[in-house]
Amino acid sequence: MVVKQYLIKKFNDFYKKNKLRLPKDYKSREFAFVPFEFLPDFVMKRHMSFTSEESFWDYIVSETPAHIYYSSAYYERPYEEKMEEKGWIGADLIFDIDADHLPIRGSIEKVLEVAKSEVKKLLKILSTDFGIKDVEVYFSGGRGYHIHVLDEDFRNLGSAERREIVDYLTLNNPKIFDKGKLIESNVVNRIRRYMDKKGIPEREIKKESVLKSIIDKLKVYIDAPVTADVKRLIRMPGSLHGKTGLRVEKVEDLDKFDPFKDALAFGEDKVKVRILKKFKIRTKNYEFNLSAGESVELPEFMAIYLLCRGFATI
Repeated sequence: MVVKQYLIKKFNDFYKKNKLRLPKDYKSREFAFVPFEFLPDFVMKRHMSFTSEESFWDYIVSETPAHIYYSSAYYERPYEEKMEEKGWIGADLIFDIDADHLPIRGSIEKVLEVAKSEVKKLLKILSTDFGIKDVEVYFSGGRGYHIHVLDEDFRNLGSAERREIVDYLTLNNPKIFDKGKLIESNVVNRIRRYMDKKGIPEREIKKESVLKSIIDKLKVYIDAPVTADVKRLIRMPGSLHGKTGLRVEKVEDLDKFDPFKDALAFGEDKVKVRILKKFKIRTKNYEFNLSAGESVELPEFMAIYLLCRGFATI
C-alpha cells in the first residue's frame, strides 16, 4: 500500500507539471484508464469521452491513472458502452513493435535495440512499397515502439484491408505454390525483388530452407492484432507507463534515441528501496547490478522503474 501511495503521488506530481497533448479529433475518440487502486490486477475503465481539454485534465489530475489509452477509432458516440452503438467512423492505422513479438529474448537494452531495427525496416517498407511517409514514432514507455500513420487516406480501411497489410509485412502464410507453380501475389513479388537484388536464382525459391531464410530476413515482427483491429486502444503519447514509470515519448531520431535518457519522467533525487528481485541494466549513462534483499539508494527514476515493475519496495 505504501508503494502504491508513493507512485500515485509521483504520477500526480508529473501530470500537474506536464500537460498532455490530446490526440486529433479527441472528442470523437474513446478514452480508457487503468486505476492504481486495482493494481496489480489490470482493470481498465473504458468508454469515456471528453468534450474539452479542461474536463480531460481535471480527470487526469484528480484520478491519477496508472495507464492512459485512447482509441485509434473515431466514433459518433464514443461514450456508449456497447461497441455496436458507438457509430464507427474510421480509425488511424497503427503499428506496434514490442519485445514480446520479437524473435529474441534477453535484457531490456538488447530487445529495445532489436525493436529499433524492426522499426527501421517497417518505415522503409511503408515508404517504398506503400508511399507512406507521414508517420510518427513513439517509444511505448515499455519494451517497444508505436508507429502512427498520419495520412488520413488510410482511416477508412476495414479489418480485412488492414490484415492484408499485416500479411504483406509479415509474409504470413504466403502460399506461393499451386501444384508446383508459383502463384502471383504481392508477397511473392516482394520475395522476388529481394532475390533479384541478391542475385538468387528463382529456382531456389522452391527450396524450403531458402524460402524460410528469405521470409525471416524480410518479415517485420509487428503485433498483428494491433494493426488489424479498427477499434484498438493505444497508449497516449506523453503519458506515463504504469509498469515502468517511463514516458510514452515521441522519437525524433531513432538512432540516437535512448529510452533511459530521453523517456525519463523523473529526476535523480535519491530514494531508498529494498530490492525484491535480482536486476541488472546497463545503458549509455547508467549501470545497475542489484541483488534481491539488499537495501540501496537509487536515483528516483530508477527507483520508480523498479517499484512499478514489482522488483523493489519502499
